[in-house]
Amino acid sequence: MLDVAPAPDLALLLGPDDRAEFVAFCDWTTRTGRREPSWLYVVLHRGHGVWTHAYRVVPDRRPGHLAVYLERAAEGDCRAALTDWLRARAAAADGRR
Repeated sequence: MLDVAPAPDLALLLGPDDRAEFVAFCDWTTRTGRREPSWLYVVLHRGHGVWTHAYRVVPDRRPGHLAVYLERAAEGDCRAALTDWLRARAAAADGRR
């Protein structure tokens, strides 16, 4: 996992009752094999039922913009499980160097 990076603004992802938890900053290997520096977050959404989402946030090709990828979703409060899943993926990506 990478050590330092400024945190992205997640305001557009979050409703008033949602909770975002930072998991890691790492080089994430995409399905196409490309490596992208990524901020990983688990977000508990409470707007339309309770859902937990694992998000990956990366710098977009346009300077100053970010792209947000929903990597996994689960119904209910599954923050611990999705945090573990993201950490395992990040660790696996670091092991491919």
